[in-house]
Amino acid sequence: MLSAARADQRSAAGNADEGSAIRVKALATKLASDLEQVVDNVVLFEEVDSTHAAALRLIDQVDVEGLGLRPTVVIAEAQSRGTGRGGRRWVSPRGGLYLSWLSIGIRDDVVNRLPMLAAAAACAALADAGVTEARIKWPNDILVGDRKLAGILVHCRRGTVNPVTVSLGVNIVPINEAVEDAGRPPISLAELIGPEAAAAARAAVAAGFVRGLVAAIADPEPALERWRRWLIHRPGDQIAVRVASGAVESGRFAGLTEEGFLRLAQASRERVISGGDVIES
Repeated sequence: MLSAARADQRSAAGNADEGSAIRVKALATKLASDLEQVVDNVVLFEEVDSTHAAALRLIDQVDVEGLGLRPTVVIAEAQSRGTGRGGRRWVSPRGGLYLSWLSIGIRDDVVNRLPMLAAAAACAALADAGVTEARIKWPNDILVGDRKLAGILVHCRRGTVNPVTVSLGVNIVPINEAVEDAGRPPISLAELIGPEAAAAARAAVAAGFVRGLVAAIADPEPALERWRRWLIHRPGDQIAVRVASGAVESGRFAGLTEEGFLRLAQASRERVISGGDVIES
C-alpha cells in the first residue's frame, strides 16, 4: 500500500488553497490505512478534471508501458470537469467526494453487473454514515426522496484482463448552482446529517464504498439482493426511460432481468432496456 506521503499530490489546477491540500492529504492518509487490505495505491489530487478521466489515463499509461495495474483508488478534493452518466456535467465543488476505483481481472458476468454492485455498495456506505433513506433509481443513481445525493459511472475496456473503472460522486457539501437535466436540485450529505458530521464522514463513506464493492465483486448475490431491495421502482409504476439513442420510452415497470436490465411493459409488448436513464417515475 502506498502511503499518502508517496501518493500523487499534484494539483491539476495548480492553485488549490492550503486548506484544500491539507484536507485531501488527510483523506488520502485515512484511505491508505482503511483500505490497506484491498487497495495497493491511492492517487490524490487537490483538483483534477475528473477522477474518472484520470483513472482512464492511468489505464492507458500502464498499458503503453507494459506495466501491471494493481487495485488503485484515485480521489480528488475538487473536479473542474466532473462527468456523470451520458456525458452530463457533475457539479464538483471543493469538499465533495470524487473517487474512482480501478482494477483488472474481473469476470465478464460480474463486469455486466458492476453498476448494480456499485450502487449497492454506495447505499450501504451512506447508510453507515446515517443516511438510511437513500434509494436507487435504475440503474445506479442514489436518491433521497426525489433529489440526487450520489451517482456512479462504470467503464470497462474489454480484453484479456478487463480493466475497469468504477467512479463515485457524492454531494458532501450543498450544490448551489443549476444542474443539467435535474428536475429537483441535488441534496447533500451536509443537509442530511449536518456539515460537520458530513465532512467527518467523507473518508468513511469512501472506504466503505470501496470495501463494499470489492466484497460484492467476490460474492455478488448478497449485494444484488440489497440493490433490488433499495430500488425505488415497483412493479406497475409508470416510468419513462431515455435510452442510448436519445429516444424516450414510456411504460410500466415490469421488473428486472437477471443481468439487471429494465423490463418495460408497453401496450402490446415488453421491452428489455439494457442502458439508459429513468427520467420520470
